[in-house]
Amino acid sequence: MINEQTILQAATSEKNAGDFPKVVQGFKDLGVTKYQFLVQKGVYVFWDETDTRVESKLNGVSMPVAEEISSEKMKDAIKQAQAGKIDFEMFIKLAGLAGVGLWEADLTAMKVTYIDNAGNDLVVEPIPSV
Repeated sequence: MINEQTILQAATSEKNAGDFPKVVQGFKDLGVTKYQFLVQKGVYVFWDETDTRVESKLNGVSMPVAEEISSEKMKDAIKQAQAGKIDFEMFIKLAGLAGVGLWEADLTAMKVTYIDNAGNDLVVEPIPSV
């Protein structure tokens, strides 16, 4: 069963946003099936296979979400993160500037979907394996 402490241990294994696959593997090892990051609140919501729900701030910071939506800006932020050029706080800021209200990581399908405040999918990215 997941809890905030075990999730914190997995989340803090990330040195920069380029370590994301390592963190995802840690979450999967705990039994996390999906999570969302809410940009304006700066919090994560995790679920496991029994639908246990855990909400946590972890390394999240709240950022405003722009009304203007840009999938291109989001794609650029993803590229920078995957290259290890930006930290997580900057990634959250860039996501907000791209109009992303939340993203959902589906650890079963191994994809992340970036979603605007109206509920529209902007970008869907595969999660690289470790």
